[in-house]
Amino acid sequence: MKIFAQALATVAAALVVATAGTNGGQAATVPIDSAILTGGAKLIANDERIKFDPNNSGETATFTLQSIPGVQYSIQVTGQNDQSSSFFQFLIDPDGPGTASGFVQLGGNINFGHGFNTVTLATFTDLGTSDFFRIVNGGTGNSEGQISGVSITQVAAVPLPAALPLFAAGLGVLGLLGRRRKRKAAA
Repeated sequence: MKIFAQALATVAAALVVATAGTNGGQAATVPIDSAILTGGAKLIANDERIKFDPNNSGETATFTLQSIPGVQYSIQVTGQNDQSSSFFQFLIDPDGPGTASGFVQLGGNINFGHGFNTVTLATFTDLGTSDFFRIVNGGTGNSEGQISGVSITQVAAVPLPAALPLFAAGLGVLGLLGRRRKRKAAA
């Protein structure tokens, strides 16, 4: 009986470990200097910020995010806008390169205001092993919009079907231990 209880505890602990690591809510920082910049956007402040040119809407900064298919994520962005008429758009291509789905906007147009503020964008479900995240400079009068931070947070646990093989393996171990116990009792 002691072996049975230990095996059951081991299976339960394995299930907790399998699901806890995927629901941790910890944010992974995305290096600002990893962005591919177009249309005049450039790195400043020792490559720690992206600056978008004044009145030049359409500039982009595109990041490649490594991810886990079928998991939900949210992205946090820190930035600032100097003018009330300027904004950024945030887009995700959740199934990665070479796919037909293309980019989808996460939420509405965002104006960070003066000073650096952080916003959390709408949650999305990852469909590929890597995603493209794009920031687009929009609006008019953007005298010096800047982005100083991007991070991605996993917000949903592993779905139950993904944990089932581990649970089934644990039940198999319990079955083997039960048979071994029965053999010892019969001998």
